[in-house]
Amino acid sequence: MKLFWFLITYLSFLQCYVSIRQINVQKQWYRYPGNPGVRIRLTKKGANHIKAVGVQIFNDYISQLKGYSTSMPFSQIGINGIVNLKNLHVKNYRSPQVSVLNFLPPRHVVLGLENLDIGLGSDFTANAVPIVVEGNLVGTITGMTVALTTELLTDVTGKLNAVVRNCSALIANSQITINPTGPMGIFVKTFEPMINDSVRQRIPEIFCSRLQNLIEKNISKLFEFITKINLEDYFPKMNKLDTDVMNIFISHLAKGMYVDNRMITQPLITMDYIETNHQGEIQFESLSEQTPFFPRPMEQLFRVPLSDHMAHFYVSDHLLNSMLYHAYQDNRLALKIDESNLPQEMKSFVSTQCPSKKHQTFVCVGYLIPEIGKLYPDSTTSFAILPHGLPYVMFNRDGMAIEIKNRILTYATPDDDSHSRNRSQILVFSINGQADITFSPTNETLNARMNLNRFNVRLHRSAVRGIDETSIARLSPLSKTFIAPRLSAAVEKAARFPMQDTIKFVNPVIKNYDGFISLSTDFHLERKKIEAIVRKSIEF
Repeated sequence: MKLFWFLITYLSFLQCYVSIRQINVQKQWYRYPGNPGVRIRLTKKGANHIKAVGVQIFNDYISQLKGYSTSMPFSQIGINGIVNLKNLHVKNYRSPQVSVLNFLPPRHVVLGLENLDIGLGSDFTANAVPIVVEGNLVGTITGMTVALTTELLTDVTGKLNAVVRNCSALIANSQITINPTGPMGIFVKTFEPMINDSVRQRIPEIFCSRLQNLIEKNISKLFEFITKINLEDYFPKMNKLDTDVMNIFISHLAKGMYVDNRMITQPLITMDYIETNHQGEIQFESLSEQTPFFPRPMEQLFRVPLSDHMAHFYVSDHLLNSMLYHAYQDNRLALKIDESNLPQEMKSFVSTQCPSKKHQTFVCVGYLIPEIGKLYPDSTTSFAILPHGLPYVMFNRDGMAIEIKNRILTYATPDDDSHSRNRSQILVFSINGQADITFSPTNETLNARMNLNRFNVRLHRSAVRGIDETSIARLSPLSKTFIAPRLSAAVEKAARFPMQDTIKFVNPVIKNYDGFISLSTDFHLERKKIEAIVRKSIEF
């Protein structure tokens, strides 16, 4: 008899193992590529806020410009020479009095900066053979206006890049004063008006060159945090000594989890917003398998007018389904429940007899299913919960529904230490259930509430006479009072908005659609954090 149950146990595990590795094509899968899992629309209102922060950082950058060198020819009364400017640097700077951002469809953004002033300093050498004169130069540029046209592009790796297509700078007034040294200084001083004109012509070129270099080299670095978002850090951290089953489960599930948010199309710019389309699926660092299905079209999106928010995020249920697929393939959805990993208030539930010497409560497995208590008195049960089918998530008008299929292996172990190794498998049954999740956003989190509203049981094997599906259904309190609430609590903790140290959402609003949800929000960029990213990432 023991050999029979050993074989049954082995075949059960083998069947579950095979089901994890081999998945038939699911009827819900969308088989056609090309649709985004995440779509982002940045409105003019949001772009202007980013522009305001960007101009502040730009001001800091310009005020620290130094180390630039240039040269210019001069000619006067038959004497030809070259003036070399070394260590050209900004001595003082007044930020633009007006900054304007405009969208130019289909992929261009135009930035205008008006009425900025720059004070310059430089060492110079005037060389007109055989005369060489050294000294320093100071100057002021006032009323400078800059217009910059930038094209936004997606590179082959799915990152956002920018190419400056045009840059022009106009100067209202300039005044250059040279301070030569040596006996020939008076002679060089006669070239001051010519040097002033040359500097006035060269400064716009220098300014645009540096600005183009700043944008083209660094825009992709600044937006790297969007193309790959590490989710593991947003789940609750587990203490090494923690034995709680749900904390262990969540920690194992979240290990190496990230959002692959690479762009799949070129950006689209309209007069009202910038739109980017992203891969939008969840992967794990240790896995290389591609997701065998794709996001569905967000068909209702274009029939809904944009609200007056800075940004709109549209998220397909593909995001979560890709996570469930890879977690299922990597055996991250299995769960083992026994007395050792239950919280103190739930330990009595797995006893076959109550009240007992160990537990004084009146609700336990033996009470709910008396047949188990009679055949296995003074014992403790344990449960191995294994996914028996791929879970599937569906966004709908009410929120989100998830279909779950689990096979549960139930064991009984005598409490007597001398027989503690005599563990017996007593039940094999499956549960098909549905949980509904509703969302309510705050400025920091996407609060999620999970309710288990369907719980269908099917008995496969039993070592206990008199047990049927109705008997097993009495175990539902374990799901409804422990598993579901704990998972719901974990979801609430994990559903924090990413990058809160960089961007704070303000008054976000959720709307539910068939197949996707939208989050519309204003936001506030944390300038200090952005500056830290700039200092770390940008090449000046």
